[in-house]
Amino acid sequence: MIMDRLEFPVEYSFDSDSNMVIATIPQLNYISSFGQDFSEAEKNVTEAVLAYLETLEKRGLPIPRIEKNSGTFLIIELVS
Repeated sequence: MIMDRLEFPVEYSFDSDSNMVIATIPQLNYISSFGQDFSEAEKNVTEAVLAYLETLEKRGLPIPRIEKNSGTFLIIELVS
């Protein structure tokens, strides 16, 4: 079993109109999702990122190079 560990900077914001937390991954085409709290937003954006990565793989496209900087990161472990 081979496992790749990917880390993506994630930005969180709060939408006061909907009372939802929004999680955005700027370095992956600004993929975003939302939830009622940080945990749910993170779970949902993780699913969106996995779908995006699967699409890149099916199309034979590389995963974008991610610049590491300070901040909060979403960590995804892929099993292949």
